[in-house]
Amino acid sequence: MKETATPGLRLRTRRLVTEALADTALELFDASGFDQVTVADIARAASISPRSFFRYFGNKEDVVFGDRVPTAEEVRDELCRHLAGNTPWDALRDTFVVAAEQMDADAGRWKRATRVICRTPGLRARYLEKHLAWTGMLVPEIAARTEPGGAVARLKAQTMVNAALACFDVALENWAEDDEGRPLSVLVGEVFGFVCVPHT
Repeated sequence: MKETATPGLRLRTRRLVTEALADTALELFDASGFDQVTVADIARAASISPRSFFRYFGNKEDVVFGDRVPTAEEVRDELCRHLAGNTPWDALRDTFVVAAEQMDADAGRWKRATRVICRTPGLRARYLEKHLAWTGMLVPEIAARTEPGGAVARLKAQTMVNAALACFDVALENWAEDDEGRPLSVLVGEVFGFVCVPHT
């Protein structure tokens, strides 16, 4: 009797194939440029048909982003974990340090994806859209814990959140091009330390 794979095994197999295909594509994007590489190029390098590619990804952009970039809700929930007993700025720093630690655990793939995003205007724009979504979630949480309240608190919160995102991006871009092997989490903490934010 022919054995069939269990649902769990099928999901794990699909995940492995998806990751291998993404790695192949990211290597091509990193070496030749996102816009210069076609789906046919990726399929050929992965020894599959272009039609098979679309079983795993809707388009080339999905290869770069996939489910790697945290959702706005995930970032907000992480921030809320750090707000207790912390200043808003320290909570933002700790939130992005946690994100950096997760990226350090898969450094090779994240570095390639980051380089591709930074070098491709269309992907950069999509990444900035995610920043806007994060900002929309984070600002109310920071404003609610910022004096004196009202419009001034929201203005301070917007400033802090956008400064935190800028710090994270500076660390991320430098890490992606760094051959010395410094952890992203260390760079994030260092860059945040360059910014002096009064306690609110």
